[in-house]
Amino acid sequence: MRPHCASASWTRIPGVAAGTLLFALLGTVSAQPTLQSARELELAGKLTEAAEQYEALPAADAIEKALGRARIDAARGQRAAAAERLQRAIGEHAESAPLQAAAARMAWERGDWDTARSAVAAALKLQPDHVAARLLDAELLEATGDLEGADAGYKWLVDYYNDHDQASAAELLAIGRGAAQYARWHRLSDQFSFLINTLYPEVLEREPQGWQAHWESGRLFLEKHNVAAAAKEFAAALKINPRAAEVYASLAHLALEQYNVDDARAALERALELNPELVAAWHAKADLALANFDAPGALAILEQARQLNPRDEETLARIGAALVLLDGLPEPDATDARLHRLCAEVDARNPHAGRFYYTLGTRLEERRQFAAAERYFRRALERIPLIVGPQAGLGMMFMRLGREEEAKPLLDTAFEIDPFNVRVKNTLEVLDVLTGYETLETEHFRIKFDPAQDKLLARYVAQELERVFPELCAQFGYTPPEKTLFEIFSSARNTKGHGWFSARMVGLPSVGTVGACAGKMVALTSPNDLQTKYNWARVVKHEFIHVINLQQTNYNVPHWFTEALAVVNEGYPRSETWNQLLLERVPAGKAFTLDNINLGFIRPESGADWQMAYCQAEIYAEYLREKYGPDAIARLLTAFAENQNTGVAIERALGISQAEFDAGYQERLKQIVAELKPGVPQAEMKLAELERALKADPQNPGLMARLAQAELARGAYPEARKYARQALQLDPREQLAAYVVARLHLLVGDTAEALKTLEGALDAEAPQANLIALLAGLKLKAEDYDAAARLYRLAADREPENPTWQKSLARVYLLAKQSRPLAEVLTRLAEMDADDVNIRKKLAQLAFEARDLPEAARWARRALEIDLLDAEIHGILAQALSDQNQFAEGIAEYDVALELAPDKLGWQFGLADALVQAGQPQRAREVLRKLLAADPDYPGADTLLESLAP
Repeated sequence: MRPHCASASWTRIPGVAAGTLLFALLGTVSAQPTLQSARELELAGKLTEAAEQYEALPAADAIEKALGRARIDAARGQRAAAAERLQRAIGEHAESAPLQAAAARMAWERGDWDTARSAVAAALKLQPDHVAARLLDAELLEATGDLEGADAGYKWLVDYYNDHDQASAAELLAIGRGAAQYARWHRLSDQFSFLINTLYPEVLEREPQGWQAHWESGRLFLEKHNVAAAAKEFAAALKINPRAAEVYASLAHLALEQYNVDDARAALERALELNPELVAAWHAKADLALANFDAPGALAILEQARQLNPRDEETLARIGAALVLLDGLPEPDATDARLHRLCAEVDARNPHAGRFYYTLGTRLEERRQFAAAERYFRRALERIPLIVGPQAGLGMMFMRLGREEEAKPLLDTAFEIDPFNVRVKNTLEVLDVLTGYETLETEHFRIKFDPAQDKLLARYVAQELERVFPELCAQFGYTPPEKTLFEIFSSARNTKGHGWFSARMVGLPSVGTVGACAGKMVALTSPNDLQTKYNWARVVKHEFIHVINLQQTNYNVPHWFTEALAVVNEGYPRSETWNQLLLERVPAGKAFTLDNINLGFIRPESGADWQMAYCQAEIYAEYLREKYGPDAIARLLTAFAENQNTGVAIERALGISQAEFDAGYQERLKQIVAELKPGVPQAEMKLAELERALKADPQNPGLMARLAQAELARGAYPEARKYARQALQLDPREQLAAYVVARLHLLVGDTAEALKTLEGALDAEAPQANLIALLAGLKLKAEDYDAAARLYRLAADREPENPTWQKSLARVYLLAKQSRPLAEVLTRLAEMDADDVNIRKKLAQLAFEARDLPEAARWARRALEIDLLDAEIHGILAQALSDQNQFAEGIAEYDVALELAPDKLGWQFGLADALVQAGQPQRAREVLRKLLAADPDYPGADTLLESLAP
């Protein structure tokens, strides 16, 4: 028995016009071979050949010829030509329902509803059961607010499927659209599987080249945020028709869902190349502009889309979002506001414009315009209470705002209606995880954490946040009016620590950082979950700066600026990685500008892009202060708070255009690169390239030396020796050549000759990295620590930002047992690397050994900012504090140290002594008795206990 089509439960897919594809399948395919071959060419995307085949059809196939040629015109973005062709054909074949239905669809997609309505009526008069006409009739009723009539129309399509076993591929596609909408309204989620697994495969049975079946399936998966399944279906569609513009447009929306900006841009550009009148592709282009904080650019793009279809609610909703970003959210009674006029225009046509308001809310929520998004999500629910999208969207937004109690009932309802929505499902799982978490509340913060793993971390995070709170609020001139929520996600109860963090923020596993801020709440991956620890104190401070900046600008601050302020406040110098990126990209003209830097944060093409975006953001902040004064940042924040885009904000705050500002900034980048030049490595060249270069310049000792090094690297020692010696004959001080010769001496065990060669060529004013590293290494091996240190210092002075030389110096001083210079070098390394716990721990140990107790405590605290589970660090801090008579803090640290390592008897004695000094004899006795039970002979324990006898 044939399975029945009853329903589906999906909200509409943002950015994909409802009728884009179905027009392409209207008409009945004849069995004639010539018509069949034309159709097959069309489905394969070979439009020129298909058009020729259609033109060659006999007069008996005039209707199919007109339909086919019109489909091809539309697929090429020539809708006016398609409409004219259809009208000519109708003039000759007025009795053709397929022609009338096709003309109706074309008019609908161009926003000419009167013509569409008239043509649909004509088609249904001629053929009351014409499936495509029935679908469009229901869509017209929905678009004008007649939900009852539209619902009856969609149900007719479901009933038709159940009563007809031999529906054509085109009819099945139309039925699929109608059945999905019927299921959405009636909350029949079980039929999602039916459409995916039964109906669309039937399309392919009837028409194996029916790529549209894969596309429709992909759109349903995308609607559910099932990105992997959607991508698979879109790929299958393109395998059949690599020129399907609709599929590329959907791929662009899929890429934006995952924040893959470059993929989105490539897909939408391909879609518009194939079909410049494809509205869904213009939507993707506008969404990309909005993601880059370019509301004026998005508005210009959307006005072009509006010309293609002035009544498309997806287009108009995006225009509304751009207006909010440009004008701010108007008061409800501000009837003259551009957004209110737009809403009134939509409401006049469609009093139940739920899709318009849902899309408007979605686009605003993506840009963190939460108050506006809530208004329009709620309005969408008022207009069409049946649809699930606004409930899910509102629930997800409340999660981002930390309003979890309000989010849960909305998400529960959304999941009950549509259990296939991946984002909602993931978020509900996050809420289940959070039910087992505890909350630590302070004056300004709420910290949620897993008590099985992160109780200690939560306590220290709370202390650090309260410590930086007054400083940061004073710096930015803003105090959040409510407590900020921090949630720390771990895998103690499951294996998805970072996965829960990512799902908490976006409902999908696509956030690649360890911390993320939504404006009123921050989510963190527990550092205790990761193999490589990170500086959690640095991260929570960074994220709280985002909280302040977002709230003080009503979420209008662009990504680049709040990142600039957060990074510059971390207080660390530029890393070697960042310097190398500057050296590579600035001379090549590949530095970001304000036009594209936001994309480097949202979804970088590579890890290098992401690093470069942070590097440049920090330099933007530094440049602002240096060039425009210490209050420039405050002026710019004020401009953003007044709802200005970047260009206007810069002009208002700094008195210059964005182009002028960026030009000055780019010059600053060039200055920085010029200062970094001494350490820049030469561009790598392959062996063959070096040989060609030397042939062109045979007396160049530098090229000879590089060729010698290349030969050495591949084990061609005779050739390496030849080129190195030739280079030294031309220039006896050619350092790279001397390095090669020294390496060759070392291969045969002639260390003395190697040293002689290296020392003879060393240029102390401009030492070559390979030479000085080898020479210093040989001195170190010979335990000539003074000479090794002198050489490494020479290199370090030349390249002060390169940590390699500092690490080498640290090794020398460690082996030489020279604590003071070792501490100096380790201090420099600690300032270069925010996440290295071992350096900080060693500094704490060195300071404690030197009895520099304040420094020991300082470095111990900084080490704990990376690894709170290191008992030894807590022990050092406890001793350093207690020895400074800071007994309360010292006792607290001893307690933590002993919780982590309860068998450390020395700490037990230290704790007891601190308790005595703090006037807590009773607890001191308890600690001492426990100590003596473990070791009755522990030195001094008996004596101290006796002194405490009551």
